[in-house]
Amino acid sequence: MADGHIHLTWLNGVDVERLALTDDEILAAVEAALVAQGQGGAVLEPRVHLEPDPRFRGHFNVLRGYLAPLDLAGIKIVGDYVDNYLQGLPSEMALLNLFDPRTGMPRAIVDATAITEMRTGALTAIGARHLAPAGARVLGHIGARGTAYWNVRLVAHELDLDEIRVHSRRPDSREAFAERLRADLDVPVVVTDDWESCVRGADVVVEASRLAEPTPLLRTAWLKPGALVVPYGTMSAVELSLTDLADKVVVDDWGQCRTGKLGALRAHVDSGRLSEQSLHAELAQVVTGERPGRERDDETIV
Repeated sequence: MADGHIHLTWLNGVDVERLALTDDEILAAVEAALVAQGQGGAVLEPRVHLEPDPRFRGHFNVLRGYLAPLDLAGIKIVGDYVDNYLQGLPSEMALLNLFDPRTGMPRAIVDATAITEMRTGALTAIGARHLAPAGARVLGHIGARGTAYWNVRLVAHELDLDEIRVHSRRPDSREAFAERLRADLDVPVVVTDDWESCVRGADVVVEASRLAEPTPLLRTAWLKPGALVVPYGTMSAVELSLTDLADKVVVDDWGQCRTGKLGALRAHVDSGRLSEQSLHAELAQVVTGERPGRERDDETIV
């Protein structure tokens, strides 16, 4: 019998770390969520943003959803601050609040910083599983933010890579990132001094840069025909011509892309270059088989 009081489960970062989730467990959990989304068992509300003060060079992302197979509703708040490294803090820190979807009773509060990093990497890797060119061997990764490690680790889990290239704005961050990857992965890691050297000729390109404002630093002309390009983040780093080049555009959720003032493809939607009519699919539709993934080796897919 309910007593009217809130009884919460609290998981801090150490608790989450002790779960010691494997790569396969992470990928399976995210894939199950995508299947639920594709089958109508999920509700995803467009994210909203809170920017307290431009001087702080950061903002909060507020994400909301319901997942029927888990019988949970959730609200996640992610602080995204460009200069946090100066204080020895992660650029992104997250708190997840879970609720009973039938009564609204709070169920749990979770330090979701690591979970957010894993979830982002898994989504990138599942996208690569379905959309990367056959025999993809070279991954070019821009950015060394918190989610970057799991992007590379889980893409390397999915693809038989011969080379991983990494670049980020600060030399110290890209070198530290490369050393962490070398310690954990049995794939050669090359640090590049510029965006072009990282991207040109790569079979899979992941753009996860940390920008204070939208800046088109990733040039469309550098991209290899037939590549898979995965740009994400609040501040866009791609040119408008990217979607003109693409044979297919696949997004995680069209509702997230359609609204708001920020996002990797915000300008493409606002300019009409990307619309619901020109969109090939949501990733969940590809995972469930409702829509095809890659169909030809020469398809350039975003």
